[in-house]
Amino acid sequence: MRTLIVLFVLWLTVLAGLFGCSSIAPRTLAQSVVADTHLGWHPAPENQLAFSLATASGVAQIELQPLPEQFTLVTLELLGMRNVEGIQWRDEKGESTLLYDGQAGLDGVSLQSRDHGFHLQLQLSSMDYLRNGGVLTVIDRRR
Repeated sequence: MRTLIVLFVLWLTVLAGLFGCSSIAPRTLAQSVVADTHLGWHPAPENQLAFSLATASGVAQIELQPLPEQFTLVTLELLGMRNVEGIQWRDEKGESTLLYDGQAGLDGVSLQSRDHGFHLQLQLSSMDYLRNGGVLTVIDRRR
């Protein structure tokens, strides 16, 4: 019986490696800060973090823990958002940076409209902000 359990665990480990899953559980890297912000997790290749975000108020805040240096991409599906007017990053020291101002974003910030919201990708130099941890705020203008 023990042999069967050990073989099963090894099989799961190999499968996770084949599919490129990160060894770091995404739930330990991000959590919602406000009660009406809800997170959903998506499978992502190793060294990437992908999740969905929905909010009833139009202001969503997510706290990200420091990301390992090898992380290269964070992807968010912003469900139900209609008109994103700003994306702000506040680091652990309290310093804020506007990543997206409603029309344009910093290098590595890509926001694309989808049927049921937006698709946000943070990579390249924008990852330098996220790497040390902090709070990501997405503001949706409700109209």
